[in-house]
Amino acid sequence: MSTNAEKVQVSPGLAESSCPGDSAPVTRETVDAASEHSSVKDNGTEDSEYLVVFEGDDDLYCPLNWSFKKKSFTTMMYACCTFGPQFSSSVYGPVIGDVATLYNVSTEVATLGVSLFLIGVGFGPMVFAPISEVYGRKIGVIVPFFISGLFAIGCATAGNLQTVIIMRFFQGLFGGAPVSNSGGVLGDLWRPEARGIALVCYAFVVAGGPTVAPLIGASLSVSGDNGWRWTSYLCAAYTFVVAIISAITVPETYHPVLLSKKAKKMRIATQNWAWHSRLDEWDLTVNEIVTKHMARPFAMLMTPIVAAMCTYAAFAFGILYLGVVAIPVEFRVVRQWKEVPSCLPTLGMFVGVVLGGCMNIYAGRRYARILRANDGKPVPEERLIATFVGCFLMPLGLFIFGWTSHPKYPWIAPVCGTTVMATGFFTIFQGCLNYLVDTFLRFSASAIAATTFTRSCFAAAFPLFGNIMFTNLGVAWGSSLVGFVAIAMIPIPFVFYRFGPEIRKRNPYSSQVM
Repeated sequence: MSTNAEKVQVSPGLAESSCPGDSAPVTRETVDAASEHSSVKDNGTEDSEYLVVFEGDDDLYCPLNWSFKKKSFTTMMYACCTFGPQFSSSVYGPVIGDVATLYNVSTEVATLGVSLFLIGVGFGPMVFAPISEVYGRKIGVIVPFFISGLFAIGCATAGNLQTVIIMRFFQGLFGGAPVSNSGGVLGDLWRPEARGIALVCYAFVVAGGPTVAPLIGASLSVSGDNGWRWTSYLCAAYTFVVAIISAITVPETYHPVLLSKKAKKMRIATQNWAWHSRLDEWDLTVNEIVTKHMARPFAMLMTPIVAAMCTYAAFAFGILYLGVVAIPVEFRVVRQWKEVPSCLPTLGMFVGVVLGGCMNIYAGRRYARILRANDGKPVPEERLIATFVGCFLMPLGLFIFGWTSHPKYPWIAPVCGTTVMATGFFTIFQGCLNYLVDTFLRFSASAIAATTFTRSCFAAAFPLFGNIMFTNLGVAWGSSLVGFVAIAMIPIPFVFYRFGPEIRKRNPYSSQVM
């Protein structure tokens, strides 16, 4: 291998996060560890002569230059990993009554199996992000994902409610690794102009979990007294199969780890131990784990941008799980449908997710044109265009669902309400996420961790009070109450679209995009 090829002069910040020809900023969910911890200050030093980097714009070793087929397969497998915990979070919902009856507790106590699972997912990114940055995506995602399947087995064989709840928490904690880190894979594989569409396609698979799982859970619930245990067995079987297939077939995508492996091969081949990568210069410490991966997301939550966007995205995400609670109340209690058919309307939410995804694909193509016109420099406010429509659709869907809940109206009316609501949810959630990633390029991992934590807290809380709210207030006024809150949040995207640049100037974490 040519020595000159290895001495390609690139800036330290991009040396391991992108191929030299990828001039647009890499908006990934995981911060490039090497760019923050590089000890090389001068590319002319002796160390830089033996610094292993990608060999030009068309280096096939760089995941950005892999074939479309290879990148699509890798994206699909990581999406399947993320589907697992999303599915597990809501498949437990229809069997809550079975668990409550078996252990003689209230429905609210049994619902802790859902809530603590989602709390675990919220803490997962802070625990496993450092592993992903040091050892790569495969170890940081697939290993915890496999371990989450073991806790699913523990839940299925539990002999008391305490064990069920504890197993569900740790299943969510380890399942949180693919939920957060898999998104970073898209930054590894896809260039900015294609990443938005890839993210939408990825989200289709992910959003299918909470909307399809209730139907599967209800079917297992009516199959016998131990039907609730089979929901966990099913989750475990899915986890083991996908994890094993991924471990065998999915290649590593994280650029710093790939270059570190390349440097190791060169040291052995040349017997020159000076060859190294940026990652080899970095030693992760406990202090850094605490300050970077745990403290910084909460510090960022104190800033107006992250606080507002995380709250809005988390509220929208909570609405999705509230719908999983409200739909059985509407169709099983009010309309007196049987258990399995009463969960079929959740598929209406998946249709809404698909429609919202189509809107986001259009918005993504528009943003790609703006990105090119701006010389590859992000314009975060333009990420909010689709949100302008979604912020009205979400409360509209809630009101349609609520005020057509009476049996005198045809069943399709409230289902249409859930579809409209889910369309709004998807555009809001992805718009807020994209805005945060483009605003906090360097600290995007912390911004995403803050989003994951807040959305998991909202999603954990909504099922706890949702059943009580819809039972006491009725479906109409329960949906309306949430709809009024959604209306109060409508100004958020418009305020940041108009005043976002001024607000970002005052934010210490986003100054680099100005």
